[in-house]
Amino acid sequence: MSDDTKRSKPSEKMIELRLPSLLGYERVAMDAAASLASRMGFETDRVSALKTAVSEAVTNAIEHGNQHDEAMKVVVLLTVRGDELIVSVTDQGHKTIDEAYVSRVPQISEAMKRDDKGGWGIWLIQELMDEVEFTTAPSGGNQVRMVIHLER
Repeated sequence: MSDDTKRSKPSEKMIELRLPSLLGYERVAMDAAASLASRMGFETDRVSALKTAVSEAVTNAIEHGNQHDEAMKVVVLLTVRGDELIVSVTDQGHKTIDEAYVSRVPQISEAMKRDDKGGWGIWLIQELMDEVEFTTAPSGGNQVRMVIHLER
């Protein structure tokens, strides 16, 4: 056995995407996450849930974190670790996520009365993923870490 083999960590694979802050690029992250999840053996409904959560997280990073500044990037890190897929979405913005949004449960009847039907993203992410964590990235932007477990 070589020294490299002895030092290697348990099986972990990473894919990093650096996306411009332009609406539409969330689909690149969605497609990459869905492709990886399908290869891992996730059921179709779990892949659909993952795609929605990734879309919401990247769209939030583009719209709210980076405020549509095309020069700012959204970094999406997809990590396969055993029977789980970890998706980390980080923006470069300086506007932190308001704690009130993290714990808020949207009221459907009130939302339908408004012209702007937004404001469901964080709630959707929390409902669809097995684990969700909102933090400040070491670089200062917002970071959403989402984990989905493969059920066998």
